Amino acid sequence: MATQSRRAQNSSTDDAARVARGALTSGAAAAADMARQQLALAADLWATLLRAGESVQQAQLHMTQRASLLHRQAAENLRKAETPLELMSVQANLLAYDFQESMRYLQELLQAGTRAGSDGLSRAEPREQDAATQAASAAAQAVGAAMNAAAPMAQAWQQMFTAPMAAQKPH
Repeated sequence: MATQSRRAQNSSTDDAARVARGALTSGAAAAADMARQQLALAADLWATLLRAGESVQQAQLHMTQRASLLHRQAAENLRKAETPLELMSVQANLLAYDFQESMRYLQELLQAGTRAGSDGLSRAEPREQDAATQAASAAAQAVGAAMNAAAPMAQAWQQMFTAPMAAQKPH
């Protein structure tokens, strides 16, 4: 009987040890899985940030290329200008185009930021994605409206200098 009770104790001790080992193993596996998921999430975040940086850099490159071309053309026009009014007209056109280009650059930056935000939210809840998409769409519409509102002002500014010049030239 004592032998049976020792066997029962040993058996229950072995069962408890197996249960403890199983709990430790499953706990370690869960911790490893959690760490793996966090590392993958961090790598995804870095990839998103690097893509956003690339988009911003592309927007800057496009802006500087357009500005370089515009200023090169303005320099040629300034060399050809014969009157102070023509000089003012070239400068006014340059100012108006610089304003338009800055608005365009701002829009490209906003789009780059929106893309980066939507990439970051790609794993978010659908409701959060819809809200982010709506916010990005509203922001893009606001920039578009600002550019549309500024266009008549830029044209009026340009017209202010080109109209007297056109009236002055012999036909």
